[in-house]
Amino acid sequence: MMSRANAFPTWVAFTRALELEFGPFPYEVPRSTLFKLTQTGSVQDYYTQFTALANRVQGVTTEALLDCFVGGLKPDIRRDVIAQAPTILLHSVSLAKLYEEKYVPKPRPSYPQFQTKTQTPNTSQQVTQSLKSTNLPPLLLKPVTNQKNTNIKRITTAEMQLRREKGLCFTCDEKFSSSHRCPNKQYLFLQLEDEENVDIQPEPPDISDLVDHLHVQEHHLSYNALKGSFGVGTMRFYGSIKGMQVQVLLDSGSSDNFLQPRITQCLKLSVKPIPDFQVLVGNGNALIAEGLIKELEVTIQGHSLKLPVYLLPVSGADLVLGAAWLATLGAHISDYSKLVLKFCLGNQFVTLQGEQTKLPTQAQFNHMCRMHQTNAIDELFTLQVASSLSPVDQGIDIPTNLDPEVAILLYTYNEVFAIPRGLPPPRSQNHAIPLLLGSRPVKVRPYRYPHSQKLQIEKMIKEMLEGGIIVPALALFLPLSFW
Repeated sequence: MMSRANAFPTWVAFTRALELEFGPFPYEVPRSTLFKLTQTGSVQDYYTQFTALANRVQGVTTEALLDCFVGGLKPDIRRDVIAQAPTILLHSVSLAKLYEEKYVPKPRPSYPQFQTKTQTPNTSQQVTQSLKSTNLPPLLLKPVTNQKNTNIKRITTAEMQLRREKGLCFTCDEKFSSSHRCPNKQYLFLQLEDEENVDIQPEPPDISDLVDHLHVQEHHLSYNALKGSFGVGTMRFYGSIKGMQVQVLLDSGSSDNFLQPRITQCLKLSVKPIPDFQVLVGNGNALIAEGLIKELEVTIQGHSLKLPVYLLPVSGADLVLGAAWLATLGAHISDYSKLVLKFCLGNQFVTLQGEQTKLPTQAQFNHMCRMHQTNAIDELFTLQVASSLSPVDQGIDIPTNLDPEVAILLYTYNEVFAIPRGLPPPRSQNHAIPLLLGSRPVKVRPYRYPHSQKLQIEKMIKEMLEGGIIVPALALFLPLSFW
């Protein structure tokens, strides 16, 4: 109609007219429809609808289109596609079509039903035809009877054992062997039908044994507190007990508070005995506590704390504060990176600053004496350089063309045939040349060797000096001493 009134001056005007005439409604919102689009049929249909809407949307990135397409797939297909992490849209479409075949229900195979033909009188055939013509369901269901197949021969356990002793076949009376072919062969047909998937809810585990186990081992001490090491979840403070300076270790991995028994002996503190009180330590062993102090007053950075402690021999720290003391604080702030602990004590807000890790320093003699008198030394170690006691295997060069028995003999006693190095080992009887009393040095006129032997003699003397066979002599008799 528009071409009759006015001709299209340009292609842009013609294109615009086609969009107005045959294009979508101008008030449609394809972006919203695209984001709400989900798969209801096949993947190909879903992809066609998605492409039609995506071509009409402007300003959407390819990553957003990919997420929108994957998010609209069916849950089973979407899960498998996300697991492959596709990066482009065409890859995700290919994966969705591939996984769609996985979840398509397969038709159940139909097996032919074999019916036996029986000859019946004409009257029964007429009655059967009349019943088939009515097309009505039967009034009563046909009872199901368990008919046993008489062709299958069943034998008891006693008969099976008797035939096994006689060496007879189970289905015939012939002797059984590896080449036996039984004439009474039977072929059985087994048909299985797919059952509906039934979700079996597992029974809840019995945690009574676990609860009892935890109840027995509720008192424990971490490895950091046992060895006094500085690890994650620990802080160190300096405090005092009745004027005596002690080192306090805050360890959230320990269950209770523990004090070294030597502190109670030094301060004469009253201890309540607790027999058979075991504490599980971090190395897997169990220690027995020596007693209990119900209320021990400790002063840390000017703040007085009263807490119950168990006497347990630990290394490093004098007092260990565990989770039992932290539970009495209520809400608190612990920053192990800055070594700060903040909590409320009564009506006062307390801030404890932990000590930084210090490297070990050289101990003085008076420190060692004090630690020995207070039984503070657990273990002592010394380091010294020691020579290796194991003999060095000095191999010898054995010719390849040597007799095997001789080669084995040389290898077995290689210490005897090896090139000697150094002085000989000390023996019960050393060789000596006894001299008469008052003997004087022997005077020997110097003699010369030929010049052609000079280099060889110097080489031999150098090798013997390096090997330790000869050493420079200090006696007045000879310039060199041979061993």
